[in-house]
Amino acid sequence: MRVTESMRLANHQRYLNEIAGKLDDTQRQLASGRKIERASDDPTAAAVALHYRRDIAYEAQMRRNIESGIAFMNVTEAALEGATETLQRIRELTVQASNDTLSPAERQTIAREVDQLIRHLAQIANTQFGDAYIFSGTATDTPAYSITGDPPTAITYQGDSGLRVRQISREAQVPVNLVGSQVFGTTFDDLIALRDALASGALGPAIEPSLSAIDASLDRVLSARAELGARINRFEAALQQSETTDLNLQQLRSDVEDVDLAQAIVRLSSEEVALQAALGAIGRASSLTLLDYLR
Repeated sequence: MRVTESMRLANHQRYLNEIAGKLDDTQRQLASGRKIERASDDPTAAAVALHYRRDIAYEAQMRRNIESGIAFMNVTEAALEGATETLQRIRELTVQASNDTLSPAERQTIAREVDQLIRHLAQIANTQFGDAYIFSGTATDTPAYSITGDPPTAITYQGDSGLRVRQISREAQVPVNLVGSQVFGTTFDDLIALRDALASGALGPAIEPSLSAIDASLDRVLSARAELGARINRFEAALQQSETTDLNLQQLRSDVEDVDLAQAIVRLSSEEVALQAALGAIGRASSLTLLDYLR
């Protein structure tokens, strides 16, 4: 088959288009930093990258859940620390009041301080995280405890026993809240009875049983703090694991999607040289005359 000049030019044009297309792709990749901009660039790699991106988004949501849960539990821990200090102070006052040498006025003074501490403890029990009452179970719009009377004659739990859970991995859901009725139990009834006994001038034998009730309250709060601390540790471990998983997924996604800049720059230089060489060759071929072909 005879190769005509038009066929030769068409071949040159196809070659130029091929080199120019590769050069354009490389320039575009360098500008965007990505090897895949459209699924049609590499359907298989695009599907793999999409899978990694979904996993990355899932891990990001897990970290938001975990961080929110840790913040909630940190507020709860601070409240329980305050409850512990308040109960310890009430215990100290109760030990003082068990001494029969105290005057009626001194007992009244202790009763007034106990009353203030009861109010403070009720305030702690109604602690909020944002707009949510932390000890109300899932009834977070409702204060955990209602207070009747001034001074209080009853402090009553009005939340529920529901648990607020956070998804911290594909498999694990963990509660972040502690239910007030379990944490405080009969504490408020016991303390109100203690205050009233002190105010009425009760002596040591009538006061001493309150120490056992206060110790039971302290045990409940300390047990709740231990449970909460274990949960916080678990959340922090899950957060660290999620961060590690995210780094791995980001690397895998980058291997599929992102351009190796060093390789791309070398390829760009090579393609530019090839394009210039092709243009020179075509230019020389197009300048040949009939006499050049007859020689």
